[in-house]
Amino acid sequence: MRHRFGAAAVLTAALAIRAPLVLPSLPYLGYVDEGHVLHPVLTLLRTGGWDPQWYLHPSLTIYLITLLVHVMRPVYFLMHGHSLLQDLPIGADFYDLISPPEVILAGRCVVLAASLGIVALGMVLARRMAGQRAALAVGILLALCPALVQRGAIVIVDTVAALCVLATLLSAVRLRSAIADGGASATSARREAFVAGLLAGASVAAKYPAGLVFLVVFFALLGPRHEWRSRGRLLLFATTGLFVSAFIGMPAFVLRTRAVIAALLEQSRLYATPALFSAGGGGAGLFRQALSPEELGAVVCALGVASYLALLWKRTTRPVALAWLAFGAALILPLLVHSYQPFRYALPLVPPLLIAVAAFLFPAPPGPSSARVAVGGLVLLFVLVSFVPGLKWTYRERGVRDSRAVFIDWLVTKAQPSHKVLFVRELAFLPKELDRVPATVVVAPWVETRTLTEGGTFDALVYGKFDLAGALTPRDSRVSDLARFESWLETLTIEARFGSNPTPIYTNFWRSNGELILVAIRSNSGELLRHALPVSATQ
Repeated sequence: MRHRFGAAAVLTAALAIRAPLVLPSLPYLGYVDEGHVLHPVLTLLRTGGWDPQWYLHPSLTIYLITLLVHVMRPVYFLMHGHSLLQDLPIGADFYDLISPPEVILAGRCVVLAASLGIVALGMVLARRMAGQRAALAVGILLALCPALVQRGAIVIVDTVAALCVLATLLSAVRLRSAIADGGASATSARREAFVAGLLAGASVAAKYPAGLVFLVVFFALLGPRHEWRSRGRLLLFATTGLFVSAFIGMPAFVLRTRAVIAALLEQSRLYATPALFSAGGGGAGLFRQALSPEELGAVVCALGVASYLALLWKRTTRPVALAWLAFGAALILPLLVHSYQPFRYALPLVPPLLIAVAAFLFPAPPGPSSARVAVGGLVLLFVLVSFVPGLKWTYRERGVRDSRAVFIDWLVTKAQPSHKVLFVRELAFLPKELDRVPATVVVAPWVETRTLTEGGTFDALVYGKFDLAGALTPRDSRVSDLARFESWLETLTIEARFGSNPTPIYTNFWRSNGELILVAIRSNSGELLRHALPVSATQ
């Protein structure tokens, strides 16, 4: 009972840490990759079919979010008086335009559930390997690890893939136990082999490389030569489960094979071009990212190495450690081909690393001495302290409101029905957000903004600053036009400022939660913004 209470407390803490990150950026995206998952969800909602028509990521997470949106539809109807499907955007003019916000919320709830599932399954697996103390320790580590917390409430496929991988690792341990208890011909062994295959198939349907976790299942089936027939049948059961689950989670593997292969090649090409991710050429390498406090930190990485060595040294845990290391090597080595890869690609390796750390600090019975438990507790506390900078960074980066939402809240208090406000279309404000403004709102592309503004019919212009660095080639015909437009914007008097990040020139780029929003007014119209903040006061 005490251990159940402890596990419940850990899960409650994990939820309390992640829940505040779910809502802040709404009704806009809160992370650069959320749209990659949610735009296919919108496609499925519009078409009512199975094909998301986009394969850079597998479709399991997309299906789960779509299913949750359908579950939410009756509640949405009761709250709004019409179907959720009526509020879907007609087109995808901008990457940021995902609506209604309940679709984003559904996606984050799916990822939140997966993140909590990682904590729960991690405790179960650690208990099987090293006992209750290790289970509680790993629950605390999984609940507070910055790499997992920062991805516990944003719409990405990696958290779901990490959960599927962890479930496969647990199933592989159960498979080993079933073979050890009843032999390779036992019915329980066949059942566990099929389940392990199903979970490995779910892993590949969640994230393509995560399917490499099937290596762990294969290692669990290795054994004496005289059992090769029975273990071969178990491998057949596992492989069947793999293909069945992969097809259910992503029918496009079979029905759109060429398109899937083309998407994989395109993804490889994108990550071979680090300049696409930042003007500085990408970012830190995978291992340097792991050492950063925002991910794991040097303390956890050093403990992880020592923990795996300890698992390899111990005869009872050596087979599991070898299988996990084989999977880790298979997943990591292809990522090292390019100078930059996001650390989230290695996220499935974080839970088993933390499980190894917990098993090292609190070994399996016959248990450690009281002194060893005390030392393990102190080291665990030191690890948790090392998580603090990363958690602060997570709340600072993921817990902010979108500057567009803050601006509209502000404008609602200033505008009047007699006013007419012009918005630059490329700022990508949601139409329903603009409907909140008690004034006449006109949205126009930047190429028309100057003419409309100089016509003298608008009381205020809402604009920003374009990010032209590396976005346009010198031969692009818009370069000179944009340069003249930017020069004209610089002649305007800024009456209010929100955010700081320039607006990408491309429509399929994320605007960020800190997009720069500037407000200028007509010289003869002081009424609209007569209480505006001074230029030096940003919001």
